Amino acid sequence: MKTIIALKPKMLGLFLTGTLTAFSMIAFGQTTKTVKGEILDMSCYMASGASGKGHKSCAMGCLEKGLPAGILGSDGQVYLLLEDHKKADAYKEAIKHASDNVEITGKVFTKNGVQSLIVTEIKTN
Repeated sequence: MKTIIALKPKMLGLFLTGTLTAFSMIAFGQTTKTVKGEILDMSCYMASGASGKGHKSCAMGCLEKGLPAGILGSDGQVYLLLEDHKKADAYKEAIKHASDNVEITGKVFTKNGVQSLIVTEIKTN
């Protein structure tokens, strides 16, 4: 009888560890996603809603200065774009397409209300 009682806390501990691991993978954005939409310069978009082809030259200038980039998905969601340190060329390619519609694949992370997408692949139209 003591053996069964001793196993219950161990089994409960294993169950809780597995559950917390699965939750953290979901909660902290271990999801790979492809987002189709317009590349934004986040500075102008957040401050004044600037986007579209009429804003292209300004957006390119802002992104070339190193200001943050984002993507406005076709579903209306905005993601802050982040460089994948192992695939930096994908992010560099993305910012060359300011105001263009592209398809970006990467891992989604949400932290304190900010959605971000680590760019691992980009497809242009």
